[in-house]
Amino acid sequence: MKHPLTIVVFVWWLAMLALLVRKQASPPTTDLASLPAAAEAAPGSREEWFGIYQGERKIGWAHRSTTPTAAGYRLRDESTLALAMLGTPQQLTTSLSAETDETFGLRSFRFRLVSPAATFTASGTSDGRRLDVRYGSGEQQDTLVMPIDEPIQLATTLRPRIAAARPAPGTRYRHSVFSPLTLRSEPITTVVEGRETIDGTETLRVAEEQQGLRAHVWLDDDGRAVREEAMLGLVLRAEPHETALRGLNTDAPLELTSATRIPLRGTILSPRRTAALTLLVSGPAAPQIPDDPPRQRMDAGVLHIVREPAPVPDVPGEPPPDGRYVLPSPFIESDDPAIVARARAIVDGEPDPVRRAERILGWVETSMTQEPSATVPSAREVLRVLRGDCNEHAVLLTALARAAGVPARMVAGAVYQDGAFYYHAWSELWLGGRWVSADAVFRQMPVDATHVKLVEGGPERHLGLAAVVGRLFFATPEAGT
Repeated sequence: MKHPLTIVVFVWWLAMLALLVRKQASPPTTDLASLPAAAEAAPGSREEWFGIYQGERKIGWAHRSTTPTAAGYRLRDESTLALAMLGTPQQLTTSLSAETDETFGLRSFRFRLVSPAATFTASGTSDGRRLDVRYGSGEQQDTLVMPIDEPIQLATTLRPRIAAARPAPGTRYRHSVFSPLTLRSEPITTVVEGRETIDGTETLRVAEEQQGLRAHVWLDDDGRAVREEAMLGLVLRAEPHETALRGLNTDAPLELTSATRIPLRGTILSPRRTAALTLLVSGPAAPQIPDDPPRQRMDAGVLHIVREPAPVPDVPGEPPPDGRYVLPSPFIESDDPAIVARARAIVDGEPDPVRRAERILGWVETSMTQEPSATVPSAREVLRVLRGDCNEHAVLLTALARAAGVPARMVAGAVYQDGAFYYHAWSELWLGGRWVSADAVFRQMPVDATHVKLVEGGPERHLGLAAVVGRLFFATPEAGT
């Protein structure tokens, strides 16, 4: 049986940064220049160890350290988390090493994410005007150049300075943070909420907001984190080194698939043949479901989805409004020689875009081995190993379609199966002058109406799902809210 697999490995990095979903209006921010200097607020070396818990069950550990250097600081951030996907253990480890200047401005970094499926690495250097990044899985690496107009920092480096300033509740600070998983620099706002005693320690409670996400962090007077709260009920607790490494329960890992599903009140019969669907939507993230006509319409808490007509061969259409959908992009290496050669072999000279798309869809579905995969998918690497879950299917389908001259893009959302909606990824192909959904896991073009689109873009954009995990609820009209 086909299984849609959760793709929240991409939001896991945010969970490790303790990002909790919640949106709030943003009053004016305070200039970072008003904070104490880095050297004044964080003298000498510092080291922090954490146990990672879900409820009272320990599922991982994390370690952070800061060491002064001749040119600034060396930062390390590493963690281990015991996960499972459909019952398959997926222990993930990450390591981030960064060099900064004396004000904690990022100068270089190396990031590594290791799972049973693959190893993803990213590294980069910055001269203050641009960030040059190399990233990928396997032996081959891609490059990315990011112009920057302000210093890039890591979220944890400002904490000692904020604690030393003893700011009043309501004070907000804004800066840019680079994520090695999204390969982007994103604005982050730190909000001072007040003072609170945690385990006998007086702390400053702050919230770190990014992309609609909010992490709650409790800092002692030295800026060390005493506690952090994250999505999926994860909590980071400050612990001594030996305690943090002890007691990890690898026999009962966090099951991502069930922990992140969207509950459904009601039943959907024959979901793979569903051509039209109406859902009542509730929860704090309901406003974030996009209105994407004509296939998906969201209006006043009611979601209507209609399976679009199948594309017809030999029917000309206008080109897509944006030419980027035939070009390579991060993780969708449609110009890779192996991908280009495979696309040519699959389409075998077929001139019609619809028939080319059908051949590529069928080849991906029959050639890929489905198995849980907790890593960052790269089309080049997926073509080499030909295994993975929905992410790998979608990234390969999208890359092969682009290489064959069919404009394509990835989307992520949720699909119904076995009584609930699970996070899923698929593709959209430009055929006959319109976007047509295509799912290589289920071999559908167009996809059935239980596919709910939430975000658009490649794997580097899927962190947008973090803003809805645990905050959406669906019901059929018959069952009610």
